[in-house]
Formats: sequence, C-alpha cells, structure tokens
Amino acid sequence: MKTGIILISHGSKLSSGNDGLFNIADMLRAMNRWDVVEAAFLQLAEPGFPEVLKRTVGSGVDRIVVVPLLLFKGNHVFKDIPEMIKHEKAKYPQIEFIYSNNIGADERIALIAADRIHEVLIEKQYGSKQRLEQPQAIVDESFEIIDKLVDLESVPELHRPIIQRAIHATGDTEYAYNLLFHPKAIEAGIHSLKSGKNIVTDVNMVKSGISKSPVEKFGGKIICKIADKSVADEAKNSGKTRSATAMRLATDEMKDGIVVIGNAPTALFEIIDLIKKGSAQPALVVGIPVGFVGAVEAKHALKNSATPYITNTSRKGGSAVAVSIVNAIIRLAKEGQ
Repeated sequence: MKTGIILISHGSKLSSGNDGLFNIADMLRAMNRWDVVEAAFLQLAEPGFPEVLKRTVGSGVDRIVVVPLLLFKGNHVFKDIPEMIKHEKAKYPQIEFIYSNNIGADERIALIAADRIHEVLIEKQYGSKQRLEQPQAIVDESFEIIDKLVDLESVPELHRPIIQRAIHATGDTEYAYNLLFHPKAIEAGIHSLKSGKNIVTDVNMVKSGISKSPVEKFGGKIICKIADKSVADEAKNSGKTRSATAMRLATDEMKDGIVVIGNAPTALFEIIDLIKKGSAQPALVVGIPVGFVGAVEAKHALKNSATPYITNTSRKGGSAVAVSIVNAIIRLAKEGQ
C-alpha cells in the first residue's frame, strides 16, 4: 500500500514564514519511510490543500495521512481541516484518509523552548562573563545546564548519569526521554566490567572512544574485529556487511561481556539473531546505531530481546552517544570498587 503524507500549516503572507513547512517536508522525505510527502497551507500561501491533494492522489497512493502542523487545538484542527477532508473524500472515494493529531503540548516542545531560552540568554551574557578554560570546570557547568534543562527526578538513580553523559556528548536533550533501559541493564554492565569481561564494538570509532585503562584494570579488553582480514574475506563470501560479520566472529570474546553498536544497524540485527540462536551470550547490549535505514527497526527488535539492553526510540544515535553510555557505566563500576 502506497502512503502519502500531507503536512498542513496556517500560511503566511511572507514567503520566509512558509519556508519552515517546506523544510520539515524535506526532512521527512529524507527518512524514506513514506512514498510521498507534501506541504500545504490553509490560507495566505500556496499551495493549498486541494491542489496538493490532487497531486498526491495523482502519484498513485492508496492512503493519505493529513498532519496538521499546528501547535494547539483550535478551529483549524477541530473544524476547518476535518471539513476540508470530508469535502475532498467525495472526489477521491478510492483513497483512505487518515487524520493525525496536531503537535499539541509535548515534552519535546518544552525541551526545544528550553534550548531556545538558554541559547538567547547565553548569547546575551557572552562577553560579560569570563570564559571557562579549565576542562573540569567546563564539564561541571555543562552538567549544571543539563540538570536545569531536563528533569531527571523521576528517573532511576543509576540511569541518571547515563542520560546526562549522552546529552553531554551530543548536545541533544531528547535523550532524556528516548533512551530505553532494560530493568537489569546497568547492573549487568557493571557486573560484567568488574568481572573482567570484554567490550566488543561494531566500529573502531566506538572502540577508540571507550576508556581503555579502567577496562584493562578490571581484566577485560576492548575488541573490534571490523578491520580484520578474516572479517573482510568472510563478509565478501557471505554477502553480509563487515560490521555484521565482525559480530559473528567475535562471539567467544563477547561471552558475558558488553556489546556496543554505535554505527551499524546490520551489526545490531546480527547480534540479536546470534542471541536468539544461543550463539552469542553477552551480558549487555548497548544498541544505538544511527541512520534512516534499519536503525529504528533494529532497536525495536532489541527491545524484544531477553538480554539486558540500552537503546533509544529514534533514528538518532551514533558512536559518540554509544561511547558516552559505556563510559558512564565504566565510571559507575569504578565508583563501586
């Protein structure tokens, strides 16, 4: 079934006031999750809804999701848009119309507002305040800012430093709300490290960012096989990616250890399959691959795994956030010595 998305905004007489809607449409198209993504305006700007709808139907879609990019519910959300949809349905009875919720009061909107407030205050104060030069002072102030931007009071205590480090590494406060933890994830990671088990990563960028000294003091190693010739040869013969192949060839080293996926969704899919087959038995999987293709699906599959995990709910991720999570667990293990 082909799906079309039509974003609707109010519209402005100023063309610059309409650019945001087109930009969001471009971002959604880049995700490659829907067949068509178009933008329409209620008034004061073109194209209007009927014109965009005609074009979208002409592209051969079977259903259309109408998304009001309006912050709060009002006449447009309750009355105007539903009436437009009802009128247009009569023209296109073969099309399934789905009307989504508007943006609404959402914690993510509050986070964006908090970021904007912080940015403008820092901009106003910059120059009147002495710039920090000491690394630890910079880190301390960063964490103070994070604590003001997000409320972690309701978050389990062991999860807080993980979330703080992820936000600190990425500058993205959304990790306060989209990181997911298996109930035994942190305890499993700490126990694995203190037992001298290994950390296996999907790419060398993740390996190089993890604090090596404390892991080795516990008796473990940080391992990444992606550059091994045996991995390259096996990947070529099997038709799988090198990152996925590297996982399969490291099952012995990862037993009761920590697997860290910060880059490749294929590596995460592979480790999930290996766990299901009983071929891999890690104590913890940190699965934070980034990307438009496969990343969200791999993370969803990880949530159904019986093995303790840390992951997130969006396409966001990457080596930096994966490293920050593991280093936070290492710090907790050191503090518990």
